[in-house]
Amino acid sequence: MLNGRLAGRSWIMGDAYTIADMATFPWVRNLVGFYEASDLVGITDFPHVMRAFNAFLERPAVVKAIDIPGLRLRR
Repeated sequence: MLNGRLAGRSWIMGDAYTIADMATFPWVRNLVGFYEASDLVGITDFPHVMRAFNAFLERPAVVKAIDIPGLRLRR
């Protein structure tokens, strides 16, 4: 469902980054990072999710949040 929603859009609600993206992509990150469930959920089968997720990871505020000293957060 999310992959279809992102087809032809930069972000969940369209071209603008919104609270919907801020709320959703940390969950995607938990699946692929913390829980290492990429293979289990077949994340590579969802190219639009991966594109938007990678764009999320490149946002300056996200980069800063991931790089909090003392925390071992994986990209």
